[in-house]
Amino acid sequence: MTFQFENLAESLQGAVTYIPITLKLTLVTFVWSILIGFLIAVIRNYKVPVLSKFFGAFITIYMGLPLMVALVIYHLLFLTYYEKIALFFHISKSINEINPLIVGYIALISTNVCSYSETIRGALMSVDHTQYEAGYSIGLTKAQTFFRIILPQSVPAIVPGVINNLVGTIKGTNLVSVIGIIEVMGGAIYPCSRTYSYLEGYIAAALVYWLISFILETIFRRVEAASNRFRRQLV
Repeated sequence: MTFQFENLAESLQGAVTYIPITLKLTLVTFVWSILIGFLIAVIRNYKVPVLSKFFGAFITIYMGLPLMVALVIYHLLFLTYYEKIALFFHISKSINEINPLIVGYIALISTNVCSYSETIRGALMSVDHTQYEAGYSIGLTKAQTFFRIILPQSVPAIVPGVINNLVGTIKGTNLVSVIGIIEVMGGAIYPCSRTYSYLEGYIAAALVYWLISFILETIFRRVEAASNRFRRQLV
């Protein structure tokens, strides 16, 4: 088997074509995961009755579920129960008209919420408890203390973990191919079915994933640097 640059170029072209799908999967998953994860982290940090224990148990159990298994389970549940769901919510679209990205989002967000939640909770726990007491002592409410004192000091500790999770999210998007969604990996491998040069296809996919990760990581590293300067100003 000889390496063919022509096949690599063709696979790269196919991968680049589907970059918007991968970016959409990544960014939508990131936004919803960090919002929900932030809420769960705050609930667990303040030990809200019932909810704190519920989310703690959920994260402990769900963290052990591989993403691919989750994707397959959600997809099968979707195929099995869609008609009942559509009837209950008065959805007129047939199952063939529903975008499979919905299932991909559910699986990706559910998995990433656990990681982001633990990252944020760990950062909140890194702030000394005396900071809470200092806020309360000057008459601030719990909410004011959290948003004015605790959260700003937590951001520098949150950002590195968020960067790692984001890179993991980008790499995890290639698994949605198991439910029929074509993204960068699928676009890169598609020409290989004709040329049978799969090495070039996988290398092309790796290059595109590396480029996307590098760009997003560079952006967040600047955010991290800015947050560190802000923390030094607070100190």
